[in-house]
Amino acid sequence: MTTTVLLLALLAIIIFYFYKKTDSGKNNFKELSNTSVNRVIRVYDMDMAQLKEAVESFHDFQDADEQLSIHQENGHQFLLTFPPTFNYIDMCYWVNFLVYSDEEKKTRHKAYGWYPFGEVQVNGKAQPFSNQTVMMYVDKDDTECDNVSFVTPDGKHYLQSFAISNNLKALDNGSEKYIPLNNE
Repeated sequence: MTTTVLLLALLAIIIFYFYKKTDSGKNNFKELSNTSVNRVIRVYDMDMAQLKEAVESFHDFQDADEQLSIHQENGHQFLLTFPPTFNYIDMCYWVNFLVYSDEEKKTRHKAYGWYPFGEVQVNGKAQPFSNQTVMMYVDKDDTECDNVSFVTPDGKHYLQSFAISNNLKALDNGSEKYIPLNNE
C-alpha cells in the first residue's frame, strides 16, 4: 500500500508535467496577474526530521528551484514559505505531497496552504475567487491521492485534480472551513 501511494503520487506528477509541456493551450486556467504576497503552507503533526525528509523526497520527484524557507511554530507546526512567483499548480502539488508523504506508517499528515490569487480566468471567464487568498487542503474523504481542494474566504469550495486539463470544478461543499493564515 505504501509503495502504491508513492507510485500514484509520482505518476500524477509525471503526467502533469508531461501534459503541461505537451498541452498547447487546452488548459484554460489562467492567472492573469500575480500578487506580491508569499505563498504559505502550514504543516502539523510532523517533527523537523520528518518534514526535511518529505521536502527532500519532493525535490527528488520535481526539479524544484524555488526559494523555500521553513520556520517552526508552536512545537510541531511548521510554516513553509514560498516567494510570490511560486505558481498555483506547484502549490497544489506541495500540499498534496505533504499530506501523503509518510508512506511507511500510512499516516495522512495535516497540511493547509494559503494561496493569494491575482486575477484568474477559466475558459475566458473571470473567477469569483480572483484577488482572494484561498485555503488549500486535501479533503478528509479523498481516496485518489491526486487531488487538492480549496475554500475561499466566503466558504466556496473547489476541487483541483492533477491528471487532466480543464479540471478545476466548483463543489457544493468540502470538509474544511476557511481559516485565515494569521488566525491559525
